[in-house]
Amino acid sequence: MQTVMAPQDHTSPKHGTLDRLRAVTSHLPRPRRELLRIGLQTAAATLATYLLIAGIDALDLSWAIISALLTIGMSADLSYTNAVNRTAGACLGAVIGLLLGLLIGGAAIYALLVAVILANMIATIWPSLQYGAVTAAIVALEPDPELAAAVSRTGAIVAGTVIGAVASFLVWPVRGRDRVEIALLDTLGDCKDLLTLIDQGVSTDEHEDRDAVHRRFLQHLEIARSRVDEARGSSALRTGTGLRSAVRGVESLWHALVILDRAVTAERGDISDSALKSLAPAVDAVQDSAKRQIDSIIAAMKGLHGAARVPDDLRDAVAQARDHAAGLASRNATDWPHQARALHAVIFGLNETERQMDQLRRRLAPPDVR
Repeated sequence: MQTVMAPQDHTSPKHGTLDRLRAVTSHLPRPRRELLRIGLQTAAATLATYLLIAGIDALDLSWAIISALLTIGMSADLSYTNAVNRTAGACLGAVIGLLLGLLIGGAAIYALLVAVILANMIATIWPSLQYGAVTAAIVALEPDPELAAAVSRTGAIVAGTVIGAVASFLVWPVRGRDRVEIALLDTLGDCKDLLTLIDQGVSTDEHEDRDAVHRRFLQHLEIARSRVDEARGSSALRTGTGLRSAVRGVESLWHALVILDRAVTAERGDISDSALKSLAPAVDAVQDSAKRQIDSIIAAMKGLHGAARVPDDLRDAVAQARDHAAGLASRNATDWPHQARALHAVIFGLNETERQMDQLRRRLAPPDVR
C-alpha cells in the first residue's frame, strides 16, 4: 500500500512573517504602506545600532546612528548602493582629513578647507565618493588629529552604514525591480485611462482630461526610468523581460495611443456626424479589447492566480474598425472633401495601436499568457 505524505511547508520563518505583514497591510494605500515600511526599517536600524554600538567605547554612537538612517533607501538595492558608496567615501575622507590635519597643523580651519576642497574635487570625478567630504571635515576639525579619533569616527560611520543596509534587507525588503514593476503598473493604468478618453473622443473632446492623463503618464514614466537605474540586484522583470525594454515598450504603446487619440479628436471636424456615429461602435470595440489586454498584462505582472490568457480579439477588432473607416473614407467625397484624409489618419492610429500592443504583450506577459 502506497503511503501518501502530506506536503511540507518549506516557508522560512522570515518569509512567513513578511507574507503575513504584507497580507495585513494589503488594504492600505500604497503611499501609506511605503511610509510604514520605511518606519519599521528605520526603527530596526536605530535600535540595532544602539544595542550593538553603545557598548563599544571606541566608536561614536551618534555618527553610527546618523549613518544607519542615511543608508536606508526606498529599496534594498538602493540601500546596498548607499552602503558601498558611503563606506568607500568615509574611508577616503578619513584618510584625507587625517593626513592634512597632521601635515598642515596650526588652526583647524586651514586643514578643513583643504580637506573638503580636495574631497569634493574627487567627488566631482567619482560622485559615489561624495560622502568623503563629510568624514574629511569631521577628522580635519579635530584640534589634534589622531589616528584613534579618525578610526573612531570612520568605524562608527561604517558600522552604522552596514547595520542600516542589513536592516533594509531583512525588515520588509523591497527590491528595485519590484519598484520598477509598480511604476510600470501605474503607466499601464494611464494607458487604460487614455483609451477611455479615445472612445469618448469620437463624440466629445475633453482637452483638460487628456492633459491631466498625459502629465500623469510622463511623471510615472520618469519614475520608472529612475528606478531602472536604482535596480541593482536584477535587471529583468519576473517575466524575464529586461527592465529598460519593458519601460520602452510601455512608452511605445503610449505614443501609439496618442497618435490614435489625436487622429480621433483633431480630425473630428473633417468627418461627418453620420460617419462619426457609424465609426463609434468600432472604436469602442478596439478600446474594450485593448483594455482587456492591458488588464491581462497587469494581472500577469502581479503574479495573480488565474491570470489566464485573454483571447487576442484586438486584431479582429482593429481589422473591423479599419475596414469600416476605409469604407467611410470612400463616401461623401463631395460634401466632406477632407473626410478620407481624416479617416486614413484614424486607420494609421489603429494599426500602430495593434502593433505596439502586440509587442508589449510579448515583452511583459509570461509565455503562458501571451
